Amino acid sequence: MDTLQQPKTKRQRAILSLIAARPVRSQDELATLLEQQGYEVTQATVSRDIKELGLLKVPLKGGAGGAFKYVEPTVGPAFTSRLHRVVSEVVIQARFSMNQIVLRTHPGTAMMLAAAIDSADWPEILGTIGGDDTVLVICEKPETTPMIKQRFEDMRGEQ
Repeated sequence: MDTLQQPKTKRQRAILSLIAARPVRSQDELATLLEQQGYEVTQATVSRDIKELGLLKVPLKGGAGGAFKYVEPTVGPAFTSRLHRVVSEVVIQARFSMNQIVLRTHPGTAMMLAAAIDSADWPEILGTIGGDDTVLVICEKPETTPMIKQRFEDMRGEQ
């Protein structure tokens, strides 16, 4: 293994260990915890590690005031894609009209969901617009919209 990669690999293992052991609510908190373990990190380093590890920021159960924590994407049900994981964690409600679907999410998670939908590259979807707690999904044809909405509901486990 490249010697430059070893510290990165160890640091990323430490990150996974930290988020498994306790709720980590911010990049600053994660950087502080890493520094306490002897790692020299910057906010940019922590941000890159979070992205490379594919960590998700999800609402704390019972957390007031919009509290979040980082979780490893493989935690929870074994979903087949990042989109499935994100939808199951953040979507609260799905509604549609004509060729548009509105997905309500936990505050602060809509842009992440919009990016995951765009990355999935479904041919029936022209694009998305993500705000703070709402994603607007534009479908190519109105007749496919109910089917796409049902896909989102299936991903979140709704009957």
